[in-house]
Amino acid sequence: MSAENATTVTMVETEQTGGGGRRLLSSDGSWWWNGRRWVPAVTEDGLWRWDGARWRGTVELEGKRPEDLATTLALLAEDRYAQAGAILAERPDEWQPDGPSRELTERAAELRGRIARLEEGLSGGDGRGLRRRLGPGDDRRQLEEERASLNGEYRSILVRLGRTAPQPSIKEADDLLGAARLLDERAAMMTAGLAEVDEAERMRADAAAAAQRELAAAEDNRLRALQDARRAVEAAESQHAWAVAEARARLRTVLTPGPGELKAGLGPLRLFANVLETPTGRLPAAGTAAYVDTATGLWARHRDALADLVLLEAPESETFLDALTEGSGSLFLLVVGPTGTALWPCPPGQEKAAQRFAAVVLDHAQDAAKVKEDRDAKAHRAERELDAITRDRSSIEAAEAELARVEADPELLGAIDEARERLNRARADTPELIEARRKVMELARRLVAPPEPLRAA
Repeated sequence: MSAENATTVTMVETEQTGGGGRRLLSSDGSWWWNGRRWVPAVTEDGLWRWDGARWRGTVELEGKRPEDLATTLALLAEDRYAQAGAILAERPDEWQPDGPSRELTERAAELRGRIARLEEGLSGGDGRGLRRRLGPGDDRRQLEEERASLNGEYRSILVRLGRTAPQPSIKEADDLLGAARLLDERAAMMTAGLAEVDEAERMRADAAAAAQRELAAAEDNRLRALQDARRAVEAAESQHAWAVAEARARLRTVLTPGPGELKAGLGPLRLFANVLETPTGRLPAAGTAAYVDTATGLWARHRDALADLVLLEAPESETFLDALTEGSGSLFLLVVGPTGTALWPCPPGQEKAAQRFAAVVLDHAQDAAKVKEDRDAKAHRAERELDAITRDRSSIEAAEAELARVEADPELLGAIDEARERLNRARADTPELIEARRKVMELARRLVAPPEPLRAA
């Protein structure tokens, strides 16, 4: 603004400066007399206004985060575009728009007219056309919603018109457009800086994710190695238990061969290859003898064995006592073995059969003794084998040693430690991220910092 064109500016007295000189502002606060000429009291971007002593912000920017600052600048730029677009749309004859600008101007005029008619209807004017169009069921809310929609579309058209309008156009609009483009540039600079920060953070996050995958892989490798080693211990223990069970089964088989082949029988008595079955139980064939005689004869030679039977009231002991006390000539078959004794009275007519059976028992006892010796030798070998297998835990100990080695494996543990260290480094701020943040903060600081103070000429 030149001194010649400042005839409409009213001079107002402001605060006294330190030097005592009087400073003057225009009545609208847009110009300041520095003692020699009028200078702008508002920055080109409209963010700062000189009050005669210092710059004051027209918008609160101090303390805003860079993200919010970029958004605020972009919104302010949009407001300036909309204001400029409104001036251009209302005064098309002064700048003669063509092409897209002309279409936007015509569309803005159309929307402005529709909004004016809606405002008239809402304010209680005639509005009969609106009421006919809306119908009796529509209410004031519909009008307000339509007005809000049209206002939003109108503002969008004005912003587009301001962005696409050529320059020069109208002085007032060009001033606003200059401020809008400055704000746009600064918002774009802040957005670009934030994008650089985002990219640095993304790269850091990618590096951290890769390091996390490496750590997971290293931990998984050690876990699989431990699982394999533990399974090997379990397999060794299972194989050892199976071998012990097999050795026990072999010992049991040797110790319990079963009765064997039937050799002879007499009444309830059955002589098998390995055992002699009696009414009172089984006796081993080896070492068992059989005797046939009267009660008196048997008592004289086998008193102790018979006395035990009588004491225990074994079957047939009462019959034997009757024959012994009466001096009967009836025969009895006495079986004496290493583990027990049995007595059986011979029925009349069975005397010779009893003699033959006793002879077979005596003869077979020698063969059974040989078989027993062989079985005892096998049992001893089976016992030693079972003891050796039970004591032999070498396979288990080897598997356990391998498990301990895997648990303390420096290579596996080192890979995990290295991967964890890489992850910690990847999570830390990178130089690129630090620099990008510094640049954004410096840019934000410059954007919110007031210009250099105006000085008197």
